[in-house]
Amino acid sequence: MADLFDEKWLLEESAAQALVQILNIQQETSYEIVEHADRPDIVIQNQLDGRRLGVEVTHLFYDSEEARLILGRSHEHDHPPEYIEEYIGRLNALLQQKSEKAKGYSHEYPLALLIRVVSPLFHMYNFKTYASRIVVPPSDFQIIWLLFYDFLEQRWTILERLR
Repeated sequence: MADLFDEKWLLEESAAQALVQILNIQQETSYEIVEHADRPDIVIQNQLDGRRLGVEVTHLFYDSEEARLILGRSHEHDHPPEYIEEYIGRLNALLQQKSEKAKGYSHEYPLALLIRVVSPLFHMYNFKTYASRIVVPPSDFQIIWLLFYDFLEQRWTILERLR
């Protein structure tokens, strides 16, 4: 169980580090991770003005087999065909689940949801094409981001805002 916790912690931490780097470049801020806990997963603080943001971090996989493949836990070498419509459906379910979960958070600063899209097949452009099908439910999240991998830079550098 400790290994799974450590893996979850590392996945959250690396996604939050990518977010901090992107925000600091795009918005000329000086965010740093100041806390890694639960509810929300990460707290970042702008060192310029002291403002804090609680960040719930999650990952969007097509299904559990894709998650096992990407995390190196599958003995399969192939994955059945994937369809963007199904991916959008999974995103909508994840948005609903996280919105419900956020109702139980106690926080004294704004909340954001960071969804790292780990698909090796679908990218920001696919999601933009299907934007009208993405359902962002009411929630305590003031900001919702999708984080994509930039294959040219070979880093997580593409941040798309849903809310």
